[in-house]
Amino acid sequence: MGKCRKNMDELVLNTTQTPGVVIFENYEEVKASLQTYINETFAEIDYEKEGLKIASADYEELKKMRDAVSKKQKELEKAYSAPYVTVESMLKEIVSIIDVPYKKAKTFVETAEKSQKKNEVMKYAEEKASEYGEIGKKIIESQAFFNSSWVNKSTSAKSIHDVIDSIFQQAASDINTIQAIGGEHTSALMARYYETLSMDGVKSFLASLNETNTIIDPLSVESENNVLGYKVLKITATEDQMASILDQLEMMGVDAEEIEDGMPKAMQELTIPDFDSFVAFDIETTGSNGAANGDSEAQITEIGAVRVVNGRVVEKFDQLANPGRPITPMISRITHITNEMVADMPPVDEVIKMFYQFVGDSILVGHNIKSSDLRYITKAAKRAGIHFDVPFLDTYLLAKRFKKSQGWEKVNLGYLAQRYGFEHKEAHRAWSDAEVNAEVYFELQKLDK
Repeated sequence: MGKCRKNMDELVLNTTQTPGVVIFENYEEVKASLQTYINETFAEIDYEKEGLKIASADYEELKKMRDAVSKKQKELEKAYSAPYVTVESMLKEIVSIIDVPYKKAKTFVETAEKSQKKNEVMKYAEEKASEYGEIGKKIIESQAFFNSSWVNKSTSAKSIHDVIDSIFQQAASDINTIQAIGGEHTSALMARYYETLSMDGVKSFLASLNETNTIIDPLSVESENNVLGYKVLKITATEDQMASILDQLEMMGVDAEEIEDGMPKAMQELTIPDFDSFVAFDIETTGSNGAANGDSEAQITEIGAVRVVNGRVVEKFDQLANPGRPITPMISRITHITNEMVADMPPVDEVIKMFYQFVGDSILVGHNIKSSDLRYITKAAKRAGIHFDVPFLDTYLLAKRFKKSQGWEKVNLGYLAQRYGFEHKEAHRAWSDAEVNAEVYFELQKLDK
């Protein structure tokens, strides 16, 4: 445990300004006391021994001191830009005294936090790997498994877990393919796959093996009973199954020609607001306490939408849904949607079909839908046996393009509605958010033009 120590008193910088003159009144006093404090407190600190808690506390204290100097710099520069030059070097010297331990603490905190987050990610990965036995163990041991971006502060745990789940699902499918057609090369192909976690490497490796193999495969030799021919098949499968089938055919050396593609396509993302007719929508969900706490994934509780034609709202859609699981208390407090309100409502499968009919072939517009709402909509649609094949535009991503030029502090829907003076009748209810979103869209359209 690190020893307890008293923090330095608040850093106070006394300056006076008169026309043409700026005086740093207590410069020598501040410099001397600060240098003494820094030397006595931070010179011998070893964060590897003291740990993240001490480093974080030091980092916050030093940052506070640097911010005090920076604030004074900006204050003087703004009020007296000419005489400010006189004390600029003094202020920089004060900063340089703080900077040595500050950078040391900052570096340790950032490294330790990344290490801590990596441990948390790998803990989840190991739990997931246990579901796949020996295969799962080899997947997380692969050099291709861990993505360095996972330790960034901006990368949410939810998005990382989704990617990891996808990696294991895809790997299980790929390994089944290799085992089905690998033959005598299965062991070598599996080893190659675990190096890259990619079928591309496996295919090229198999091709190189076939090129150097001097043994003639009797199935490749035309004979009276073994001549080349073809059949036209219609294969109905999921996207993952279809990818596995095509991989198997390619690795067997079978020439397959794609004549018609009936697979569902990902929704097209629009980035230019050059249209005046669309459906603006929003959803609310149950929330979740997380798989790590034994809770199931969140489900839709409400879909709200407005149809806009030539710039005018002509029709509204608002429907609560029975999510088939409890709403978390925190979400109920935010949305005011309770378990009692949705108990007698249609299930999500029925509500998503209603919404599908309402949307038709309209463009979908929503705020932060690319990373959130569309994921729930797509999953619910898949369970209901339908597919949304319409373009979409995310006004959150559009607003981010103008944040700096407009001087906005944030780009969430509530903030933008307030900035433009739009009435947000009931925030965090899907129908109300959808109405406001339509109005915000047209304001962003003006900025884009």
